[in-house]
Amino acid sequence: MAGSGGKGGGAVQAPAPAMAPAMAQPAQIPAPAMGQPPQQGFNVNNAAATGMQNSMAATDNMMSGPLNVGAFNNPYQQQVVDNTQQDIERQRQMTMNTLGAQAQAAGAYGGSRHGVAEGVTNAEYGRMAANALAPLRMQGYNTAMANAMNDRTSRLGAANQLGGMANTAFNTGRALNQDMMQQGLLQQSLQQSLIDAARNDFSNYANAPINSLNVPLAALGQSPKPGSQTSNTSSNPGLLGTLGAIKYLKIF
Repeated sequence: MAGSGGKGGGAVQAPAPAMAPAMAQPAQIPAPAMGQPPQQGFNVNNAAATGMQNSMAATDNMMSGPLNVGAFNNPYQQQVVDNTQQDIERQRQMTMNTLGAQAQAAGAYGGSRHGVAEGVTNAEYGRMAANALAPLRMQGYNTAMANAMNDRTSRLGAANQLGGMANTAFNTGRALNQDMMQQGLLQQSLQQSLIDAARNDFSNYANAPINSLNVPLAALGQSPKPGSQTSNTSSNPGLLGTLGAIKYLKIF
């Protein structure tokens, strides 16, 4: 029984086991925000689809719909025609009064010659009115037609511009998607590099005991090949065989 005093009296304390080195932890990086929209409050894909649909609908309506020329008539055209017609009618009446006065002075008022003169006068003034009013109406119609065609051309230009804006929105969305994909690939490559570095650190930690034995074995010329095993045990004496060889050398 061991005594309580003296050199051998105390209990022998076992050495504390060596602490394993802490394994390196890979750095944490934020996950790529692949699911977030490229812009808040505005979706280029929806804008492109809506713009293209509106452009096609507007073009179809303008090309298949009737040309509304009456909407482009000059509102003062009828006033000009009426004033011209009134002026011609006033001149006709003045001429008829003059013919009546002349026939009355000649004592032929109401006679056949007076009636023929009035008929010829009315016909001439009617022809005069037609020749004066027809160009006015034709000019007004041609102007309204030109304005209607210009309006249709302008609307077609606006539809084409809307289609171009839709195409721009589509290209913008495609460029954003490509940029996001490249950013995601870059972040994936960075994460893979960190994972590979952590895996390498863990492999070094796991192989540390074996690597620590390679130093004394290499000093004795018995360093095994890393990662290789052989069934021939005579070529590899092991640690006990190496220690026995050292003891044998000391004896002799």
